[in-house]
Amino acid sequence: MQVAVTGSSGKIGRAAMAALRAAGHRAVGFDLKPSPDGRRTLPVDCTDLGQVMSALSGIDAVAGRPDAVIHLAGIPAPGLAADHTIFDTNTVSTHNVFTACARLGVGRVVWASSETVFGLPYTTPPDFLPLDESHPVRPEYDYSLSKQLGEVMADTFARRNPGMAFVSLRFSNVLTEADYADLASIQARPELRRANVWAYIDAADAGDACRLAVEADLNGHERLIIAASDSLFDIPSAELHASYLPDVPLRTALTGYQTLLSPARAAEVIGFRPSVSWRQR
Repeated sequence: MQVAVTGSSGKIGRAAMAALRAAGHRAVGFDLKPSPDGRRTLPVDCTDLGQVMSALSGIDAVAGRPDAVIHLAGIPAPGLAADHTIFDTNTVSTHNVFTACARLGVGRVVWASSETVFGLPYTTPPDFLPLDESHPVRPEYDYSLSKQLGEVMADTFARRNPGMAFVSLRFSNVLTEADYADLASIQARPELRRANVWAYIDAADAGDACRLAVEADLNGHERLIIAASDSLFDIPSAELHASYLPDVPLRTALTGYQTLLSPARAAEVIGFRPSVSWRQR
C-alpha cells in the first residue's frame, strides 16, 4: 500500500514509517520538521486545508493519491503551548485531513487520539479499572477535548462516507530510548503516574499499531487503546490500586504487573499485541 504519514518526524511518526517500510508498504512523510534520519519529508502544514488537499491529491508523478493516511501531526501533549493554540492546531488539522481524505477518496484514515480522553489526570477517579473503551470520556484539558472532538468527527465522516474506515488510536504515554533514560526518576514517584494509571507504550509498538490499523479489514470507526501489557512500575498492580485508587471498583482481579489501561480490544480488532516492555530493556 501507499501510505501518507503526517507528523512523520515525531515519536510515533518515525516508528510508524519504519513499521510500514519493514512490512513492504511505500510510506511518504509529511511534517514541517525534517526527518531525523534524513529521509525525504514533504513540508505540509496540516492546519491549511489547501496544503493538505494538494499533498494528498498526488505526492509525485509516480506515487499519486495514497491508499491510506496515518494522521499524527499536531501538538502531542498538554502544556506544550497555550490551550487555545493546542485546541486550534489539533482540531483544525484533524478536520482538514479527514476532509481531504473524504473528498479525494482515500479509504482508510488512522489517527492519534489519546488516553487523556478518559479523564486524565483523574481528579475525578475512573468509574472502574482496568480502563477499556467502554469507559466514558471526560476530557479535562483542551488537548484531550481536541482528541474527543477528533473522535466525534471520525464518527461523522464514517457515517457520511460509508466506504471509509477510521481508526482512533488512543495512545498511552509514548516512550522512546531517550525517555527510558529518565525511568529511574519517574519510578521514584509512583503517585505522580496515578494521573495515567501507570500506563505507557513503547514507540516501536505504537508505530506497529499504526501499521496494523492500516492493514486491518475494517469499516466505520473504531476507537482502540494502545498501551503496553504491563505497568511502568515494579510494584504489583493490585498494590498500586490499593494505595492510590482504592475506591475505584475492579472489573477483573489484578495479577502481577498488568496494565490498568487495557489493550485487549486492539488485539481483537487489529491484532495488536505489544511486544516491548521496559522490564526487558
